[in-house]
Amino acid sequence: MSAAAGAPTQGEVSLRVAALLGRFLARRRSEMAAVDPVLTPMVDELQAVVGSGGKRVRPWLVVWGHLASGGAFEDPIATAGAAVELVHTFALLQDDFMDASATRRGRAATHLAMGVSAAILISDLALVWADQLLCESGFAPDALLAGMRLFNSLRSDVTLGQYLDVTAVADEDRALRVNRLKTASYTVLRPIQLGMVLAGAPESLLAAVPAYAEPAGIAFQLRDDVLGAFGEASVTGKPAGDDLTRGKATWLWARALRSGPPPEGLDERRRWIRESGALDDAEALIHRLETAALAALAELPIDTGLRGELAAFTRDLVDRHL
Repeated sequence: MSAAAGAPTQGEVSLRVAALLGRFLARRRSEMAAVDPVLTPMVDELQAVVGSGGKRVRPWLVVWGHLASGGAFEDPIATAGAAVELVHTFALLQDDFMDASATRRGRAATHLAMGVSAAILISDLALVWADQLLCESGFAPDALLAGMRLFNSLRSDVTLGQYLDVTAVADEDRALRVNRLKTASYTVLRPIQLGMVLAGAPESLLAAVPAYAEPAGIAFQLRDDVLGAFGEASVTGKPAGDDLTRGKATWLWARALRSGPPPEGLDERRRWIRESGALDDAEALIHRLETAALAALAELPIDTGLRGELAAFTRDLVDRHL
């Protein structure tokens, strides 16, 4: 966010969140060591996953929603953002196992490094400790109660969206429904609304957010799908072409199936996606969704500077290229 408005940049939010998570997990490690030193590798692995990078999209949006509703960038809202990042870590650990991914952000996926049973339990810890972190954030009880309602919706959305994802069939409309719940709601809508309710935002402002968040979130997921199919591991954090190799039922894959069954081989499948017109159609859909999101954002009754910062943030996420 712009220095002129006294708001933090994405990098500043990320650093604050990383520091808070580091201190929080260090305390949990000491507690585990006191119970049995055998437990400490669980916390070490969780810290390694949390500290391995990532865009920190959700914490930034939590902070942005708070600022847009008159709040300040202080430890309580940064801690709420850190709690959301722990939920995201929970989701990544389980997602990697469900997708049979070998790596995440340049390191071995936890289910391979620690074993499947340990990975599930570590993800459980991340989810439990996310709750603890939000409860210890320092907000007044009434604000925290309202925040917990949004936090529960966020966690429900990602879990339900993941179930739709793992049971998905290759259908364009179904893929967009998955994107709407798993990404638009969990990644964009709920984090913004969480930050807002923790600042005491009125219902009218909360109700105006979906018109921006839904198209922005779907466009963000479609961009991730394109990068997942054609990008490199250094960009995506996962093995190159992993989704295409597995035939994951993304919108891009479902659209390409209109032209016939997929060939074998990653290079051949990339060529098939391009020649089917699916890549061009995905780019066109991303553009339409981004345009709709930015138009809705322009109507939000918030500070002009903050509106401009979210618009720039949206373009950065959606317009990423190979």
